[in-house]
Amino acid sequence: MTNTTLDEVDISVRAFEGELRAQLALYGSLADDPESVGRRAARAATAGLAWAADVGPFYDTSGAQAALDGVSKQAVSQRVTAGRLLALRLTPDRSGRERLVYPAWQFAPTVLRNLPRLLAAARYDPDRAVSGWTIAAWLTTADPALAGSTPLELLRADHVEPLLHIAADVAASLGSDERASLRTPLSASA
Repeated sequence: MTNTTLDEVDISVRAFEGELRAQLALYGSLADDPESVGRRAARAATAGLAWAADVGPFYDTSGAQAALDGVSKQAVSQRVTAGRLLALRLTPDRSGRERLVYPAWQFAPTVLRNLPRLLAAARYDPDRAVSGWTIAAWLTTADPALAGSTPLELLRADHVEPLLHIAADVAASLGSDERASLRTPLSASA
């Protein structure tokens, strides 16, 4: 284990067990295999770590401002709205405000030259939370259609033309999956 001690794991397990017992007392028995429930809970608890490892690291808005030579928050927001910068929405915090994070790899050392073209081809919409995450995941995942390279590797090398066609296909399929998932009740997908 890297940054988590065994004591922290034990504390988390005890807290999970206590909360699970309380929830079961309120709502009844588990609808699934207990081991399966435990594994899913562990994956859910570490999902943020997995995303950070696979898609990150990330800058917050202040970090994005610094990476863009100290521009204002409004300038960062305008670049996102114009599709010149990729922002990813986090779930709302306790105040109800959504936070944005910005994959650090898009600043190399300035914003990747062809990123706006790629974001347009992928139909990036900063108002759709899923869209940014799906695009970021696609960009950082090895693609068999690209001889095992990641789209990000080709984007960094300015080989953007093959990516534009793939991005359009990815956007169409991801977009339809996102629309379908928005229509599917949570209980039906669980």
